[in-house]
Amino acid sequence: REVAMKPMCIRILFALLVLAQASNVFAQRTFDVTIADSTYHMKRYWFVLYTRGADTTALDSTTSAKLLQEHLAHQDEQAKRGLIVMAGPFGDKSDWRGLLLYDCETKEEVEGYLRRDPLVARGRLKYDLHPWYGAVGTTLK
Repeated sequence: REVAMKPMCIRILFALLVLAQASNVFAQRTFDVTIADSTYHMKRYWFVLYTRGADTTALDSTTSAKLLQEHLAHQDEQAKRGLIVMAGPFGDKSDWRGLLLYDCETKEEVEGYLRRDPLVARGRLKYDLHPWYGAVGTTLK
């Protein structure tokens, strides 16, 4: 079932999450937050921000295409297993290259997958990894 939250509820939820952080609720992978008559089941995911890596040497088109194909296959395999629940590139010319949202138990597990990404291993991408909490059932429209 899709969760529909009004803008005011989102602001209240955000405020409660800030307070929850101070009370060590975030030590848990899941917890519930009740706002008025609605309860949201919150879950920890892992937010990955891919940024431009140190290796910026020019690659020939064949090598570049092969690396991209291997990178996408690596992510596709994880998505099929339910490990990546959202992914996509940024559409501008900044150093931010893309984002991933992992549904894994530990940071170390996610880092293991990221280190095996062909573009990360080659130094073309680096990443920032942070715990991120979302309401289970929330979808993009």
